[in-house]
Amino acid sequence: MVDPKLTPEVEVLKQILNEIKRISKRLLKIEDSLKVLNTYPGQNGHLNAEERNNLKGTDNSTMPSSLDILDLQESRPGIFKTYRAIQKKENWVTSTEIADATSRSRGLESRYLNYLADNGFLLKKRVKVPGEDKATTVHYKIIGVGE
Repeated sequence: MVDPKLTPEVEVLKQILNEIKRISKRLLKIEDSLKVLNTYPGQNGHLNAEERNNLKGTDNSTMPSSLDILDLQESRPGIFKTYRAIQKKENWVTSTEIADATSRSRGLESRYLNYLADNGFLLKKRVKVPGEDKATTVHYKIIGVGE
């Protein structure tokens, strides 16, 4: 547990660490944007929706650090429970499967899974439902597992 009476030096170091994490995430997003431009050179450099969705499913992001995972465990225990549940799965999973594993609602798990995907802990892809024109399901997987 974190001591509530932290010294000012420790507080400054925590702020610096958080800023470095934020900068690192922004640099990864910039790097991904540059990959997109190099992968899909076009007249205007923009992707259509299908190309963006396909690219999300083949993301080659780096695995989160141990420090990121510990920070998640300490600061967001509910989301960490979701992360632990998806760690036990071997392949791509849906929010319904995780909701069954955690005994929480699918909507809540969907929110938590999206948070984890947005913050670099998970890969996310949309998969077309067979026999349906527009229906898709969203699947998640921990970065670095089975790649």
